[in-house]
Amino acid sequence: MLNKKTKQLMKAVYYKAVEKDGTCLISQNDLLAAMPYTFQFKKSELAAALKSLVSEGYFELITTEKKGEEYYCITLQNAGYDFSYQIAKEKRQIKVKIILTVCGAVLSFIVGLILKSIFEK
Repeated sequence: MLNKKTKQLMKAVYYKAVEKDGTCLISQNDLLAAMPYTFQFKKSELAAALKSLVSEGYFELITTEKKGEEYYCITLQNAGYDFSYQIAKEKRQIKVKIILTVCGAVLSFIVGLILKSIFEK
């Protein structure tokens, strides 16, 4: 199970890798720039988060250095490709919860009106 920060990191990696058929070469700074401002990683946290995603089978990671800057070669695995389905599933679950909440509120309102009309007589 991914926490919020690693989920945002996986989203950034997923969208970069899918653009290039599942494999991408991305610098550490570009990866940090792709993250939303609300979930900023420090450079020291980034390596540990990437290693945890590798251990969970989302992608393969090869670290290289070019001109003094660290680059990551990322190749998505099956779990990495399935990540978009996980995101869609979570969105559906949230929509269902909202719909159930609204239906419950409407039902409560109708029952309240019926009870009020019964006991006013």
